[in-house]
Amino acid sequence: MALTELQCSNFKALGKDYTKPDKDGLSLLIRAKGTKSWLCEFVSQGLRIKYNYGKYPDISLAAARRLHVVARELAAFGRLPAEVLDNKEAARLVAEGGSLSEAEKYIRDNTSELAKRERMTFAEAAGRYKVEWVDRRWKDPEKGFYPARVHLIPALGAFALDDVSATIMRGLLIDIRGRVGEQAALHTLGWARRIYDYAMEHEWCVTNPARAIKAERVGNKSKRERWLKTQEIRRYLAHLYQVDCYRGYKLALHLLLMLALRKNELCGAAWSEFDLSAAEWTIPAKRMKTKKEHVVFLPSQAVEMFQDLQRMGGGSPWVLPMLTNPKRAMNGNRLNGAHLAALLSADIEDYNIHDHRHTASTHLRNQGFSPEVIETALSHAIGGMAGTYSHADYKAQRLSMLQSWADFLDTTMNENVVLSATFRKVA
Repeated sequence: MALTELQCSNFKALGKDYTKPDKDGLSLLIRAKGTKSWLCEFVSQGLRIKYNYGKYPDISLAAARRLHVVARELAAFGRLPAEVLDNKEAARLVAEGGSLSEAEKYIRDNTSELAKRERMTFAEAAGRYKVEWVDRRWKDPEKGFYPARVHLIPALGAFALDDVSATIMRGLLIDIRGRVGEQAALHTLGWARRIYDYAMEHEWCVTNPARAIKAERVGNKSKRERWLKTQEIRRYLAHLYQVDCYRGYKLALHLLLMLALRKNELCGAAWSEFDLSAAEWTIPAKRMKTKKEHVVFLPSQAVEMFQDLQRMGGGSPWVLPMLTNPKRAMNGNRLNGAHLAALLSADIEDYNIHDHRHTASTHLRNQGFSPEVIETALSHAIGGMAGTYSHADYKAQRLSMLQSWADFLDTTMNENVVLSATFRKVA
């Protein structure tokens, strides 16, 4: 049975999301807290169409049905609802009884009006978005903006914003996927959406072509699985210690690989957390991603390296103090330059600092260590019944495992077994 306006207004919150269908793929979504919105979901010509028309009662049942008719018309021509309905004024026109042709005429007319004055290019819009939003809000704006700077601006920069169609955008993403991979294409799509959303908010354009492209058409999101093979570890460490930079950065990156730590866990460490005589480091819960205190049992190489850092710190309370202000801890992003320089010199691609944890975990599993011991050392939650009932810290096993891993890293520097002190003193 089709919905009535009275039913729509009377649907109550039930503590969980639920939907009430109307007809032809239109339904009303009632959220757990009681807010309501109109959803469309149907299949046309083998293409699954999903779209959110907006909130009820801002959009009435009758208005939602009119929007839905236009969405189905678009789908019949192989087009997505977003191509027209993402334009707020065109959507309002349809909701009030206008036809698809009237909505498209409105968009064309407004685009023509924009054409009569100087139109903003994609490069200009991207630049303003970065300065006005990304630089102020993002923790690492240069790193985050990389997909826009490398993939979007060179290809689309000279285009006026409204001259970039969904077809052009889709072609660019397919090209990126073929050359660089799915993840790069997905990141690029995300940045295109952000830039266009910002441009529409400031009325620099009337449509967002990136919103007409579904992420699943571009690729599948997946967790990173990059790790270094033994030969790559050898090259990474050898080249790391030859990089022309502050020695503390080199020791920090080596420690992150040796101890399989997160970058912020090391870069925010204070000497008050350490008992080097007992070879233990207790990271307080407030600094852990899991919000649980974590004890790191240090192999002998790590103890030596921390002692080296303590001498270099000149009495600072921080393990890795700022070079310009030893009273403050160093920002972990300071390690990025040394890491990238080592990768470039060692000819290693697509490997970030956090991937050190993947490298350690993968090698330790291949070397036969218990998954529970490895996951505990990584400060990961242990799944299943083992995680529910076990509160063991595996101290002896973890220390033995990390000592074995540190020794293994020492042997990778060249074909012969060498002492860690030998190569750590290089550069």
